[in-house]
Amino acid sequence: MMKIAFPLMVSTSTEAMLMFIDRLYLKQVNQEAMNACLSGGFTSLAFISFFIGIIGYSTALVAQYLGAGKHANCPRVLTQSILFSCLSVPVILILIPAGRWVLATSGLSSTEAVQAQTYLTILMAGAGIDLFRQSLNGYFGGLGKTGVVLLSTFVMAIANVGANYILIFGKLGFPALGIAGAGYGTVFAWFMGVVTLSVVYFKQIRFPEYQLLQSFLLDLRILKQLIRFGFASGLRITLLIFAVDLTILTFQSYGVVVSTAITIIFTWFQTLFIPVIGLEIGTMSLVGRFVGARDTDSASDSVLAGLLLGTSYALIISLISLFATPALIGVFLDSNSSSATWNLAIWGTQLNAFMMFILAWSTILSGALRGAGDTFGTMTISVVFWWFQYVLVVLLIHWLELPPDEVLVIHVFSSPLIFIALIIRFNIADWRKFELAG
Repeated sequence: MMKIAFPLMVSTSTEAMLMFIDRLYLKQVNQEAMNACLSGGFTSLAFISFFIGIIGYSTALVAQYLGAGKHANCPRVLTQSILFSCLSVPVILILIPAGRWVLATSGLSSTEAVQAQTYLTILMAGAGIDLFRQSLNGYFGGLGKTGVVLLSTFVMAIANVGANYILIFGKLGFPALGIAGAGYGTVFAWFMGVVTLSVVYFKQIRFPEYQLLQSFLLDLRILKQLIRFGFASGLRITLLIFAVDLTILTFQSYGVVVSTAITIIFTWFQTLFIPVIGLEIGTMSLVGRFVGARDTDSASDSVLAGLLLGTSYALIISLISLFATPALIGVFLDSNSSSATWNLAIWGTQLNAFMMFILAWSTILSGALRGAGDTFGTMTISVVFWWFQYVLVVLLIHWLELPPDEVLVIHVFSSPLIFIALIIRFNIADWRKFELAG
């Protein structure tokens, strides 16, 4: 688990740092730009996450083919993922006006809404590049070669930091583009990630068991498997991210002061939590591999290893959230910022300490179930929980008109519901008998 998950944790941490640096740069433009980076970026992700979810399930398929000794099918999975990506691009472009409409009607300030729309448009227009990157990530993740994913992410990080600095602030003769520069810098970083992964991929020609040169063809059986098992995963992540996105936008509708605090709270939670996604992918990959090899005992051990690592990581991050809070908030706010923004940002960041444990455990269990093929159960639990959270926040803010600090408390302390539901699902589902790859 450490061999597979640790590079993925570092890789996903680096991707989180890309978004963190975007917001850190944009803070120097103005608070509205920083807030718009969160709302526009998360809304764009909501519209493309269905396709990412389906492509991401190639990790489990590749892992099961590898575990079953069918090496030649592994690169064929990648080919089908890329074909699916190409078919997805026109749909994503058509959805851009819908994304802009969501931001225009969400209650954001006019300045923040316009900047968020700009950021969303650039990211969705370049989403095809990210889908190719996600396809290659899924392939190498399924093979357990997570060091390759880590390498590409480091290249992306360097490209993103440099390009964003040049384009946001107008260096080396380029005009200062502000939030548009952050969008273009992100797309450029995706491109560099694709180039890096592609170079490593084609080096596999020297391994005859993968039959790389024979993999560039349409394989309807594998494509159907990818869509069949990935559909629930894609639908799950889409509905989940839409619920989280609308929840964030509802909090941001309080006004610029609360919007800034929420942006800081979520930025730190996202940055510190995203490495758990690496653990989830590692758990999903190992469980998928051992289920493919009919080794259910090792599959069970993989789940326990994931939970142990997740608990250890959550403990460290929770201590940081509790005892280093002023330093964390000070990265985004200066001494002249309003006390209301400071107080709410500190309170919300400290609440993250509790949330970290619950969502870490829930994420590991979800990855284990998905790796074994239980996509519908995890989808239902995740979707119902996060839409319940969204409806709850809307009622608390717009009907009961509670202050934001009280809404945050209720929001955070209702989170154990998803963990309880996943434990029940894990115990009652005969998950060891699920099977993906034929």
